[in-house]
Amino acid sequence: MRAVCIDFETANGFIGSACSVGIAVIEEGQIIETKYWLIKPHPKYCYFDPFNIRIHGIKATDVQDAQEFDLIYAQMRPFFENSYVIAHNAAFDMSVLRHVLDLYDIPYPEVDYLCTYKTALKTWSGLDNYKLDTVCEFLKHDFAHHNALEDAIACANVLLSALSARGVSTIKELASLVGMRLGKLYTGGYNPCSIAKQTCKKA
Repeated sequence: MRAVCIDFETANGFIGSACSVGIAVIEEGQIIETKYWLIKPHPKYCYFDPFNIRIHGIKATDVQDAQEFDLIYAQMRPFFENSYVIAHNAAFDMSVLRHVLDLYDIPYPEVDYLCTYKTALKTWSGLDNYKLDTVCEFLKHDFAHHNALEDAIACANVLLSALSARGVSTIKELASLVGMRLGKLYTGGYNPCSIAKQTCKKA
């Protein structure tokens, strides 16, 4: 099993204003590689909102010498080949990816993806919530929240812990056990990651 855990931070309220991205690559049940990039947001969306700065600490001066996403994606794209993509609250991170690819007219990669937020929700009951920091506190994994690399590694830890807790070794088995339909990106569109709704059986 090969999986690429991904996390984005954004500069402002526009979902495509990516200003950093981290990835953690999993093979054979362990993290084998990590990468981190600061990103200069697209010129149309380069404003750094004070609210976002308070969350992740990245300012315009931090990315003034960074590359824009089109150049960074050329380095990221090979990691997606023959891999599942994993994100905690995948609806956010995959939306960032789609929007920033759209800004540069770059075709979507052909990938299936899984959400560790939804996975955690269906794997460990009784947590106050299923935000990344809450789940990692439960799993005894310390990390610096809202640093894209730290969050990607934390996401990888949640995935590996869920696989272990469920006693399976593949993403498909895990998704099946938690009732999840994997999300999918493909040229020209996407299908969201979703959890099947439980229905009451008649007696």
